[in-house]
Amino acid sequence: MNYKKIPYADSRILLQQFELSEAELKKTLEPLSPHEVIESLRAQKLYIDLINFISHGLPVREGIWWACLALDLRSDIWSPEENRALEECKRWVTEPDEHKRRAAEYFADNLDNTSAVRWLAQSVFWSGHGSITPPGEPVTLPPDFLHAKASSGAINTAAVIPEWGGYEDYYQRVISSGLDLAQGGSGQ
Repeated sequence: MNYKKIPYADSRILLQQFELSEAELKKTLEPLSPHEVIESLRAQKLYIDLINFISHGLPVREGIWWACLALDLRSDIWSPEENRALEECKRWVTEPDEHKRRAAEYFADNLDNTSAVRWLAQSVFWSGHGSITPPGEPVTLPPDFLHAKASSGAINTAAVIPEWGGYEDYYQRVISSGLDLAQGGSGQ
């Protein structure tokens, strides 16, 4: 399988960016190609790890777009403020600019910490497309992959909060969408 949007031949760099659910998995997965890691995690139904891996592998905007699509699947449960934040994040992906990125910061600062949409907004703010310090302060860019931690957090939070019985189907749909994006598709 060719994941042209996951530009890594070696999985180690991605696996070093987040903690796997089982420590011994890292040794097993490190020598594998990204495709093999994805298939292994998928076969074991280690969805949280798989979401983390794909989020860290995709380019910034594709990863954030994937999180937008994933959160859209649960848009019926978001508050009006969360839906506004989700729409603002989508606008940033299609037309990234500082005003939209700072609007995402506003939502990240004002939504509840357990909100999946809050983590999506945080991902936009941490995208690396601008400073994470207040305007007028010296420019400080976020660490590499910080956006991916927030995007994967958004997707994984949406899978389980609030509790529901559809998380397995949700993960299947989200993973299919992410793999479509990784192959160069639209994710839809």
